Amino acid sequence: MREVRINKLTTYLSSKFKSLRKLVLASKDRLIFVAIFVVIAIPVIVLLSHSYAQLQTSSLFGYKEHAFSVLQNVNKNITADLAIEDRRSYADYRFIRAVPVFGGEEITMSELAEFPLRSHYVGLVGHFQLDPSGNLSTPVLPDGVLESIPMVDKDKRVAIRNKISEILNVSGFSAISSATTIVQSSSSVENNADSTIKNDSRLIDQIYKQDLDIASSQRKKKSSKSRVEQITKTGDFAFGVESTKLDTTGLLVRLINTETTRSMEAEIDFFQAIVDSNYIIFHRTVRRGLDVFIQGFIVDARAYLTNLVKNEIEKYKGVTKGTQQDPLVLAFYHKGKSFVAFGERNNVTTELLSEPLQAPLSEITFKMFTTQKAPGGEFVIFIGLLMLAVLAIGLISIYHVTQSRMKLAAKRQDFVSAITHELKTPLTAIKMYAELLQSSWVANEEKKQKYYGQIASEADRLSRLIQNVLNLSKLDGNRWNVQLRMDKPKRVLDDFISTYSKNVEKQGFSLTVSSDTDADNISLMIDRDAIMQILMNLVDNSLKFSKTADYKMVNVELRIKDTDMYLAVRDYGPGIPPSEMKKVFQEFYRVENEMTRQTSGTGIGLSMVKKLCTLCNMTIEIENANPGLRTKIHFPSLSI
Repeated sequence: MREVRINKLTTYLSSKFKSLRKLVLASKDRLIFVAIFVVIAIPVIVLLSHSYAQLQTSSLFGYKEHAFSVLQNVNKNITADLAIEDRRSYADYRFIRAVPVFGGEEITMSELAEFPLRSHYVGLVGHFQLDPSGNLSTPVLPDGVLESIPMVDKDKRVAIRNKISEILNVSGFSAISSATTIVQSSSSVENNADSTIKNDSRLIDQIYKQDLDIASSQRKKKSSKSRVEQITKTGDFAFGVESTKLDTTGLLVRLINTETTRSMEAEIDFFQAIVDSNYIIFHRTVRRGLDVFIQGFIVDARAYLTNLVKNEIEKYKGVTKGTQQDPLVLAFYHKGKSFVAFGERNNVTTELLSEPLQAPLSEITFKMFTTQKAPGGEFVIFIGLLMLAVLAIGLISIYHVTQSRMKLAAKRQDFVSAITHELKTPLTAIKMYAELLQSSWVANEEKKQKYYGQIASEADRLSRLIQNVLNLSKLDGNRWNVQLRMDKPKRVLDDFISTYSKNVEKQGFSLTVSSDTDADNISLMIDRDAIMQILMNLVDNSLKFSKTADYKMVNVELRIKDTDMYLAVRDYGPGIPPSEMKKVFQEFYRVENEMTRQTSGTGIGLSMVKKLCTLCNMTIEIENANPGLRTKIHFPSLSI
C-alpha cells in the first residue's frame, strides 16, 4: 500500500514538473513573438509618423501662406487707420478750431465734436487731450469759457468724458477731471513756469512707464519722426479760448502759460499705444514750445481688433456657410489673455501663425489656427493601424499554429510511446504463453487450454489495437469506405452483444442491454461496420476507466424519444471533469488526472468515434451520469 502511494506521488510530481516546463516554454515563445512584433512595429510606426508629418506639413503650407497674407492685411489696416489720425491737426482735439476759408480763416466746430460719435474706428470710445497741467478735455464737450454753452445730449457727452477719465486712470494716466482743474491767476504765471515743465516730464514718464532718462532718450530718438505744424493767429486764439476760464472776480485766467511758452509751431509725434485687457489707448505727444500736450483716442480692444479681420471673417462665413465647423480660427493674445475673433478654438486645432502686430500694437500677438486635418491623414493612420493589426494577427496566428503543432507533436510522441506499450504488452503475453506451451512444461491439459485462451485473447486485443490504428489512418486520409444501407439498429446491437459480451465478462464486468419495443422494427440508412467499431471503442473505454469502480457493469441502451433514436453506453466509473468534456474528442488526448495516467490507452478511441459519427450522419454526446459516464450516439432523425 505504501509503495502504491509513493508511485502515485511520484507520478503526480512528474506530471506537475512537465506542466510547469510546458508553461515556461510557452511563456518563452510568447516573449519571442512579442519581441518580433515590437521590432517590426517600431520602424513601421516611425515611418508612418514621418509620412503623416510630411503630409500635414505639405497640406498646411497653403494655410500658412494665407495666414501670413492675413497678418499683412491686418498690419496694413492698422497703418491706414493711424495714417488718418496722424494727419489730423492738433487743433482738432478741441471743441472749436480755425479752418482756412476764402479770404482768411474762420472759427468752426471741430469734426471730432460731432455727436453721436462718427468714426472709421469700430469700437471708438472717444478722443481726448491732456494739457500740461494734467487736465482732461474731450472734443465732444467744450471747455474753458465755452463750457457754459447749452448743448443737446450734454449728459451723454459728459458720460463719454467720465468714461475716458476712468479708462485713463486705470491704464496709468493721471487723468484729472476738468471739474477739479487748478485755476492759476495771471500773477502766478511766471512763478509756475518751472512747475509746468516738471508736470510735463512727470506725465510723459507715466505714459511710457519708464524712468525719466529713458523717456527723454525715446523723445530724442522719435524727434526725427515728428512732424511740424504751423500755427496761425486765429488758430492760436481758438486753441486758447478753451484754455481760459473766468475766475470768481470775472477776470479771464489762462490755464496755459502762453506768455512764456508761446510758439507758432507745434511738433507732433506719431501715435503710440497702451493696451489692456479691454481697451486700446492710442496717444501722441504735441509740443508747443515748453508746453506738452497728450492727445489720443480710445477704442474697445475686442471690437477694434475684430474689425481688422472683418474682410477675412466675411470671406470665411461665405465659404463655410452651412458647414458644421469653420476651417480657420483667428485670435488675438495680450499678456496671456486671448479672445477669438472668428472660429471655434478647441483641442484639435493646429497653429499656423503666431506673430506680434506691427507698432504701435506690438504687444498684441496675432495667431491663426486651422481645424482642417491634413487630407489623407486619416488614410495614413488607417493604413498604419491596418498594418499593425495584420502584423499582430499574423504573429498570433503563427504562434497558435506553432503551439498547436508542438502540442500535436508532443501528443504524437505520447501516442507512439503508448502504442508501443500497448503492442508490447499483448506480444509479451503471447510470447510467454507460447514458450510455456512449446517447452512442454505445462503437462495439465486444463492449463494448456487456459494458455491457449490467453493467447487468443491477447491476439484479439492486439488485432483490435492494430485495427483502431488502421481505421484512424483511413479516417484521417479520407479512405474510409462508408457503406450506408437500410438496416435495423437493433439487429446491429444484437450482433455486437453476441460477439463482444464474452470479452466483457472475461474482464470481470457484466454487460446489460435494454431497448424500447418500438426500436425492434425501425430501419435506417446506417453503416453496420462503423456502428460495430463505435460500440467496441465505447465499451472498451468503459471497461478501461471503470476498473476501480464499485459497480463493474456496462449498460448499452437503444432508445427512441420522439423522432430521435440513439444508442447509449454507460459505465459506473469516475466520469470526466466538465472542463475536459470538449477535449476528449481530440486526437491522442487523454484526460489528465491520476486515474488516466495509470490506465493504458492510446487516446484515439473517442477521436475515431467522433469521425465515424460525422461520416455516417450521426452525432455523439457525452454526459456524466453520477456515477459514471454516459455516451450517446444519435442516429439520423426518424422524420427524414
